[in-house]
Amino acid sequence: MTNKNNNYLNWRVERDGDDIAWLRLDKPESSANVLSAEVLSELDQILDGVLSDLPKGLVILSAKENGFIAGADVKEFTILEDEQVALQTIKRAHVIMNKLESISCPTVALIHGFCLGGGLELALACRYRIADEDIKTRLGLPEVRLGIHPGFGGTLRMIRSVGPIAGLQAMLTGRSYSAKAARKMGFVDYAVPRRHLLKAARQIIHQQPAKKKLSKWFGVINHPRIRPTIAKYLAKQVASKAPRAHYPAPYAIIDLWVDFWGNDERMLDEEAISIAKLITGKTAKNLIRVFLLQERLKSLGQAEDFNPTHVHVIGAGVMG
Repeated sequence: MTNKNNNYLNWRVERDGDDIAWLRLDKPESSANVLSAEVLSELDQILDGVLSDLPKGLVILSAKENGFIAGADVKEFTILEDEQVALQTIKRAHVIMNKLESISCPTVALIHGFCLGGGLELALACRYRIADEDIKTRLGLPEVRLGIHPGFGGTLRMIRSVGPIAGLQAMLTGRSYSAKAARKMGFVDYAVPRRHLLKAARQIIHQQPAKKKLSKWFGVINHPRIRPTIAKYLAKQVASKAPRAHYPAPYAIIDLWVDFWGNDERMLDEEAISIAKLITGKTAKNLIRVFLLQERLKSLGQAEDFNPTHVHVIGAGVMG
């Protein structure tokens, strides 16, 4: 017998006969799922219910065909003018992600399509991650391209998942990865065909396989005496493309790792402080404005009803 609760605007909650709770995100009037303040607030309420009546397992997935979660709601960034307000907003998100991570039953992020930024940070707060192996699946932390860095706990959890070198490079470049590449790196546990996603989630919840442990070598790299040396090399790479004065976000990522790795609570606190400063700063404001203008242009292009009646070829020879 199933138990359904559809009292949420953005989430569809179902508890099935196997006592597995399924949380399907489907943000209304939006082509893609984003982690808006409202989406996160509802998730917080749902997680409270899960903690008060623990299921056998919890699965978070998307009801949209095009992907899991495209990230945080960038439009909401534009209203964060005050650093203290931004800090409280980020800390609120931290509470929710920490709550998800603390759930004692198996938690699974079931990923297809885009899983970027805050969407990947939410997935990293789950115990297991299963991704559709299709080429359309892309996972990454592209925040640096907006002049910020992961702010929902990603600076800690990404490094914890794949080690310092791969984790830092993923954040510093903002690169996105295929499901198979993400599995090879270690921040996805399994990559399976789309048709097997639900079955794979059930199997993981029933079997609870052991998580793959990182190499002991990463412990050496994370040593307080080694981190500054690695940091200098990474900062030099970043400096060849962007100076700290004009593009502070990547340097902030490196600083968080160097100064606070090994103390999870402190690193999360400092992540929040850092991103609150960045998101209200000039660089992020300008890059976010450019991003929103680009998105607007894309939407205008899609809306254009253009039916050509003539084709003109300009040029001669091979090109013509």
